[in-house]
Amino acid sequence: MDALKLRRTPLRTAFTKAVNHLQEVAENEQLDKNELEIAFEQLKLKNNKMRQIDQSILDILSEANCSQDAYNNKFEAIESYVEKMIALKIKFKNLMENNPSGQKDNHSLVTSSSSSLRLPKIQFQQFSGELMDGLRFYNQFKRIHEDESIDDARGGSRPDLCPGWHLDRI
Repeated sequence: MDALKLRRTPLRTAFTKAVNHLQEVAENEQLDKNELEIAFEQLKLKNNKMRQIDQSILDILSEANCSQDAYNNKFEAIESYVEKMIALKIKFKNLMENNPSGQKDNHSLVTSSSSSLRLPKIQFQQFSGELMDGLRFYNQFKRIHEDESIDDARGGSRPDLCPGWHLDRI
């Protein structure tokens, strides 16, 4: 049994280091899914080796007729590692399901090619037919007509649908 404990000690150390590395990768601002998956697979290998040794230790303890308290203490120590692994497995699964693309979405890098017009929210005036009202009405749409970056689909290609469109011909 001492030989098994001797083999288990570096495995527990390696398991703890793998857990810390996995948490580092998961908490990194630039989440790399490939690196996360590699770290998790390494952790799974260490966990499997450790569980085999732990099971052998529990078998030896049960055959050696040790006290119930000694067996329970060893069992609880082993189960704490199993519980850590279950928690990490669920965390890993959730991280992989949140964004299966391979990289974390970085919404701050997405830019729009449209112009940034700071247009106020306004109620358009209705053209009453008087010449002075027509000038105010026309000026509402002047920037839209002059800005070349606004295409017809956004700026409107049918000025004849708007009353007073003929004022630009005056």
